[in-house]
Amino acid sequence: MASQSSRSGRIQSHVKEMVCGHGERPILRTSTTKDNPGRRFWGCVYYDVQDACDFFRWTDPEAGGAQQNSEIARSMKKITTLKTRLKDVEWKLRIVATLGVVGWIEFLYLLLHNPHKLRQPYGMHLISR
Repeated sequence: MASQSSRSGRIQSHVKEMVCGHGERPILRTSTTKDNPGRRFWGCVYYDVQDACDFFRWTDPEAGGAQQNSEIARSMKKITTLKTRLKDVEWKLRIVATLGVVGWIEFLYLLLHNPHKLRQPYGMHLISR
């Protein structure tokens, strides 16, 4: 409720700043055109009269307007940041995978290179008779 009254107050102060060619405050209207059905706009008091001054301003930002462009720019920046972070993580994963493979190769080398030491744990030697 409080946000609604705050929004209403902003609209009222915005309307006080707007004046049509007749020196009148515009009236909030609703579009009935095929391209913008139900879209709200501010129009001259004499909008439907032949002597109208053609004052016209949409109440909401246009679909392809600055607000959407800023959203696109923000999204593009976020995508670029995420791509950079992904490359960093992929690089780290390659390093860890390489170290893992090298570690297994070293383990297998040690296992196969010294078969007798692994069969006789703790340096115990069997005496053969």
